[in-house]
Amino acid sequence: MSAAAPASSNPSARAPGQGELRHYPPGTGLRERITAAVMRGALLVTLKPFLGPPWPFAVQRMALHNGSLAMPQDGRAQVKADRIDHIPVERVTPKSAQAAKAQPRHAILYLHGGAFVAGSPRTHRSITRRLSALTGAQVLVPHYRLAPEHPFPAQLDDCVRCYRQLLAEGYTPDRIAIAGDSAGGNLTLMTAIAARREGLALPAALVMMSPAFSLSPPADNSHVERMHRDPMIRLGWGEVVEKALKVPHDHPLADPMAQDLGGLPPTLTQVGDDEVLYINTMWFHEAAKAAGVHAETEVYLKRWHVFQAHAGLMQSSDEALARQAAFMQRHWAR
Repeated sequence: MSAAAPASSNPSARAPGQGELRHYPPGTGLRERITAAVMRGALLVTLKPFLGPPWPFAVQRMALHNGSLAMPQDGRAQVKADRIDHIPVERVTPKSAQAAKAQPRHAILYLHGGAFVAGSPRTHRSITRRLSALTGAQVLVPHYRLAPEHPFPAQLDDCVRCYRQLLAEGYTPDRIAIAGDSAGGNLTLMTAIAARREGLALPAALVMMSPAFSLSPPADNSHVERMHRDPMIRLGWGEVVEKALKVPHDHPLADPMAQDLGGLPPTLTQVGDDEVLYINTMWFHEAAKAAGVHAETEVYLKRWHVFQAHAGLMQSSDEALARQAAFMQRHWAR
């Protein structure tokens, strides 16, 4: 598969200056097919059964952590532990910038997934180190507070605090992007909206992978067929997570789908066609276009929830992250 040309695009899905919907096929090479089959099987056996009931959150966190250990990391970027107030963070920086003893000109605030109850900067290094290497940016990854120990909006407050930190360190908004996967995709959108409510200038771009805007099944039951194809996510997980988050229904930031999307920066959203959260991405694509936002959406056929984490193993994962990097660079100020 060419990294430059999608298998198909839908011109009717475009609005001038607003959005484009693209579809990419799975790789056709033998290595890609074998690796994808192995990864799908591994997720079905070692991860999906442990994400959600009846397992306690400690087991879910361990399963996600252990699964991440098998993912390769990009050696062109290095990780440094740091802290912003009460928030442990990782700063991922290209080794070339370290060698030059220079702060990168651009920054990415990366918000990890894990359904708000699991995950950490460590579990997502296969993504963050590659994004840093591809873009030349510093990637700031907060270990935001997790539920149920810390109910909503603790997670969102931590993400906004880290965005403020990047601004305080001299990164101008037009040289910052916010990116995240799954629950982190939710937080990517909501951090931008919360920052706007606080009077902060918005970043140059948003990038979301398989965003989890709603953990409830869609009313049209469009998720049912995908439940059998999704090797990672069970809807029962969402029910438990909603109880753990304890989101007040009257909180102005409680529902991502009830927000005013107008004025958001250019946004790229990537989703696998084989995942139960597919409808979340389709909702955002249409809602963002209707609000006049430049919203690009990429659908990866026969791929699953946050398949980008397999970068270094699968060509389709490598190409998806390369497209993210190119999108950010296209919208950043030089």
